Amino acid sequence: MNELPKRQFKRRNKYGARKCAAIDGTLCDSRVEALYYNRLIEDGRYHETKYHQAFQILPSFTLNGKKYSHRIYTPDFTFYDLSGTLEKVVDVKGGNATMTEAARLRIIMFMQRYKVPVIVARYDARTGLFIEEQA
Repeated sequence: MNELPKRQFKRRNKYGARKCAAIDGTLCDSRVEALYYNRLIEDGRYHETKYHQAFQILPSFTLNGKKYSHRIYTPDFTFYDLSGTLEKVVDVKGGNATMTEAARLRIIMFMQRYKVPVIVARYDARTGLFIEEQA
């Protein structure tokens, strides 16, 4: 019997973001991230920048026979100085809805573990500027 192929559905972003390419062809998760990335390229003041680098904020553990998996925080951009030391982390937010309580908790856990500030860059569509503040 012939079976029909299963359709592959792409999950939509719950905040309505669509993937967008930056100047150098890097595929960003949203238009706002692509705008921020383009400005980083034009500025060129950081030695090394990484996009979506994952950091473990909580190791896996077992409690009363139940296993709990590790937890990861993936900021949008990480910046390194000439010696290779992590200097700054930026999380780009397009609106207030994307800063959930879970996101705040991950950011706080990251700052406590790695002792590096997380800068939240919010895009102001009226002015076309990013407003950066420490989380």
